[in-house]
Amino acid sequence: MLAWLGLREYRSFAELARYERVGRDWERTVVPRGSAVAIVVPHGGNIEAGTSEIGALLAGDDFSFYAFERLRPRGSPSLHITSTRFDDPACLELVATARVVVTVHGCRDAESIVCLGGRHMALRHRFAAALQAAGFDARPDDPRYPGEDPDNICNRGRDRAGVQLEISRGLRRLMFGGLHTGQRSRTGPRFLAFGIALHPVLRALERELADTEASRA
Repeated sequence: MLAWLGLREYRSFAELARYERVGRDWERTVVPRGSAVAIVVPHGGNIEAGTSEIGALLAGDDFSFYAFERLRPRGSPSLHITSTRFDDPACLELVATARVVVTVHGCRDAESIVCLGGRHMALRHRFAAALQAAGFDARPDDPRYPGEDPDNICNRGRDRAGVQLEISRGLRRLMFGGLHTGQRSRTGPRFLAFGIALHPVLRALERELADTEASRA
C-alpha cells in the first residue's frame, strides 16, 4: 500500500483510514469527561507498546482520554502518524474541549528515562519534579524531544500549550511483564508508581484551570 504512495508512514489520518481497516488493523478509544485536562495516546497498541496502558492509568476516571492503537503485530506500514500531523477527527474534537493536553509516547532509549516536551514549560518542570521525587529519571529539557511545534497534538488544546511524555523502552519494560500483546496486562511497581507520582499534579492542574475559568466568568 505505502509502496504505491512512496511512503514509509501515513501523512494523515484520512490516508491511514483509506487503507487500514478499523477493528482489524486499528482501533481508537475516546472517553470525553468534560475535563480541562485531556490525556492523549496517538501511537498506542503495537506502535509504541505500553503507552495506551500508561495513558489510561493517568486518565483514570478523572480526565478525558483518547488512544489510537495498532492491533496487528509490528511491520510495515507502521500506522504511526507523526505528532505534528496527527489529525484523527475524533481526537481533534476531544482536545478542542480541553485547555491542556498531555500526550503519552514511547521512545526507543534503552535507559530507564522519561523525557518531557511541549510548550507548557512550567508544567513540564512540575511533572519532572514529581517523577524525580518518586525515583524516576525525568528530563524536562532533553533537546531530542522538544514537542514545541504548535501543530504537535500536545499543543492543540485551547491554551495551545501542553506536555509530551516520552517514556523510554527501558522504562516501559520495567512497568510490564513484557511489551508484546498479552504481556502488558501484567503490570509492576514502576507502572503504579508512575501514576501515583503524576496524579496529584494532574488533579492540582485541573483545579487551577477550573479556578481561572471561574474568575473569568
